[in-house]
Amino acid sequence: MDYRERREMRRNFRLRVGVSASSTHTLPDVGGPYLSTIRAGPRDRHLCFAIIGLSAMVFLACVPFVRVSLPESPAFVVAYNAISTCNDLTTSIILFGHFHLLRTRALLLLASGYLFASLISIVQLLTFPGAFAPSGLLGAGPQTALWLCIFWHGGFPLVVLIYALFHPNSRKISTAPLFAITAAVIGSIVAVLAFWFGATWGTGSTGFLPPLLDAGAFTPWQRVVNLADILLVVAAFILLSLRSPRTLLNLWLMAVMVYWFCDITLSSYLNGGRYDFGFYAGRIYGALAASLVLAVLVLENWRLYRRLAVAVSRLRERATELLQTNEALQGEIANRQRTEEDLRRAQAELGRVSRMSSMGELTSSLADEVNHPIGAIMINAETCLRWLSDKVPNVERARAIADRIVEDGSRASKTVGRIRQLFDQKAPLREAVDVDEVIREMAVLLGSEAARYGVSIRTEPMEKSCPVTGDRAQLKQVLMHLMINAFDAMREKDGARDLLIRSQWEGDSQVTVSVSDTGVGLPQVPPDQIFKAFFSTKPNSIGIGLSISRSIVEEHGGHLWAATKRSRGADFYFSLPIAPQSD
Repeated sequence: MDYRERREMRRNFRLRVGVSASSTHTLPDVGGPYLSTIRAGPRDRHLCFAIIGLSAMVFLACVPFVRVSLPESPAFVVAYNAISTCNDLTTSIILFGHFHLLRTRALLLLASGYLFASLISIVQLLTFPGAFAPSGLLGAGPQTALWLCIFWHGGFPLVVLIYALFHPNSRKISTAPLFAITAAVIGSIVAVLAFWFGATWGTGSTGFLPPLLDAGAFTPWQRVVNLADILLVVAAFILLSLRSPRTLLNLWLMAVMVYWFCDITLSSYLNGGRYDFGFYAGRIYGALAASLVLAVLVLENWRLYRRLAVAVSRLRERATELLQTNEALQGEIANRQRTEEDLRRAQAELGRVSRMSSMGELTSSLADEVNHPIGAIMINAETCLRWLSDKVPNVERARAIADRIVEDGSRASKTVGRIRQLFDQKAPLREAVDVDEVIREMAVLLGSEAARYGVSIRTEPMEKSCPVTGDRAQLKQVLMHLMINAFDAMREKDGARDLLIRSQWEGDSQVTVSVSDTGVGLPQVPPDQIFKAFFSTKPNSIGIGLSISRSIVEEHGGHLWAATKRSRGADFYFSLPIAPQSD
């Protein structure tokens, strides 16, 4: 698997994960997948309008029977208020949670409205005659429960109406969410207490609120105040329908307003009093209205969790694939590392073969380098023996000749040591190496070979010695290859045969060594062609010397190149990093 395939696989993985996390029928605008931010899709609208249509048909079917008397059931009232309280309170808690994340004024207001509805439902149940006491609790009078119901069924639509007036992109609340929620809760409690106080002490002969129930039948004032509640519900529905964009929350709030319209109309406007058919039917609509948004919230959470589960499953599958790919890549890396190690060993062996090949070409010269001191040792030894064999041994002359023997032996030993360094197979070292010293040693080692071809070796060291970081034996090998190539280039050339080896500073971080000859020059090929393996212009050469030399220099952090700017000859350069100064 190459780099492009791995990159394409990662791109497809990101795309698949992104698709799995998106909805097939709704698209979130901003703020994440919340009911108040998700646009209503066609399927959502069809479902909502179908429910509204079905509710309208049931409502019309109930209208003729609204005044039919049915048995009294305070338990039904308790169940209705309990359902409304629990569902409205749960809905408010969820909406407060959404507000904590989105911090919009509209959400805070709507959550407060649901909290107000749940709290006033509790108070209305406690004051309802016959639920817990014949006349109700909390100091309730005969009109208290009715007026609390009016405030309940008018207050919540009013909150929804104001909610619909807020722009979707209105400025968010800058205060801390917990502080805003606390203030909203306190405000809802204060509003419920105020309505309870007004419904309890504002009714009766001395109160400012007119009576709504007289002898078990509704008074005309009941129709008037409930008509006001109905108008609030209709106004809220219209504003919600005009609100854009139409989110899921707005869509289902429209359905809630339809249910509230049916509830108020059947249980408080068209019917004749408590416990008739209209009263029971309207309260069923009210319970459904309290449950509708909560059901949608739960359903949408289920959808989100389902999509999350699918996304997690796909992520696991992709993680498994990535793990398998990673294992394959690890195996490929291990194989590559083994291959590179084999290649390094092969290159080292090839370098050794190259050195042996080069030394084979210098056999006669190296033999002369060793034979000269050995021959001198033998002659001086014979002379020393003669001086010591006289009747009167000349010890002084014998001592002087013995000193010469020691010098010649040391010279032969150094020559053999230089040759052994070129064949040394130890691991490369990184130490401070004096380049000028290496140049001098190689000039001495190859001096006989230069004399054999009539080549004059001249060196120009730096004014101030500067060590480089490298391996002495490998640097000698590079210099030997360049010098032997220079000898071969000048072998068939007439005229002066000069070899100049110069070292010089190159900035503050490198030393450059140049090897210049007066030979035939470089072949007519691209400059880097001569450094490729197995390229050679000599019939008996395998063409690996310059290739190995460049790889050695590059491993040292330097560079090897060639140039020919003169009428004859060629110039080879290699640069090496300066060894760091020790404190």
